[in-house]
Amino acid sequence: MKIIQLIFLLFITSIVFSQSFTSSNPDYIKFVKLGEEALKSEKYDSCIGYYKDAFQIKQTSYLSTMRAAACGFSKGDQAYYDMQMNKAFELNWAGAKQVFDNYEEFDYLRSTPFEEKVVAMFEGAAEAEGIDIQLMEEFAEINRTDQLYRREMRSVSEEFGWDSPQMDSLWALQNPIDSANLSRICEIMDEHGYPGKSLVGPSYQGTAFLVIQHSDIDHQQKYLPLIKEAADKGEVRWSSVALLIDRVNLGIGKPQIYGSQIGTDKETNTYYVLELENPHKVDSLRTTVGLGPLQEYTSRWNFDWNPETHVEKIAAMKTKED
Repeated sequence: MKIIQLIFLLFITSIVFSQSFTSSNPDYIKFVKLGEEALKSEKYDSCIGYYKDAFQIKQTSYLSTMRAAACGFSKGDQAYYDMQMNKAFELNWAGAKQVFDNYEEFDYLRSTPFEEKVVAMFEGAAEAEGIDIQLMEEFAEINRTDQLYRREMRSVSEEFGWDSPQMDSLWALQNPIDSANLSRICEIMDEHGYPGKSLVGPSYQGTAFLVIQHSDIDHQQKYLPLIKEAADKGEVRWSSVALLIDRVNLGIGKPQIYGSQIGTDKETNTYYVLELENPHKVDSLRTTVGLGPLQEYTSRWNFDWNPETHVEKIAAMKTKED
């Protein structure tokens, strides 16, 4: 049996796999969905009403709040528009700008006073926190290009195979981008240390990690101690560092710790968790770095997690390799 291990990370899993909500309340979910639909269908009165109902339950989503602000602006309700825009930037000033830049429902608001206000509030918040705006904008582009062709890789690998010409074509496009991004990130880290949230803002605190995560084992090992130190200082999430630790462990022939790396069995065309150091305690270990249960993660890959099954599969694979 030929086993080809698939080790790639789609960083934006909440976007790639499913939409997530800041509340599990079914009424909240219903109202924000209706609000989004009303915004996209230009029913701005209804949109405001739905978001008002949703926000009576909970208001911690800067995405939903930005959508509500867009409805207020488009209806001409200045008070509601101002209130929601201010709330969105209070919740996450960098995230509010990021969703405006990247979600298509805001396209009609480009080159309008709405965009002018977003930019002004973003720059004001960044300046107040001592963020390097120019570097943050550069990191936004690095973050975008890191995922440019990786977004397509999972579906292409499932349809045509990991070793297919279609996948080779994607890598031929992605590899030069990765090389350029890696060169720039290394230059910055060698000069300034890890560029975390106090330098490039909360939305791009993980950008340098992401580029290193997608680099070769030598760069991963070189910069892992620096990234760990940054996580201890709160400059980058420990949940991100855990993924790099797993990647490095596998790269040097050791089992992973947190179960973040997924393989694919080409004989059965099924996904599985690559070898774990302690499969029976993995959920406890994941909790220490802010990761949810492994079953929650594997369900995104459409398979169930079972530590006993994992142990049996890894043992059988090692036997066949021998």
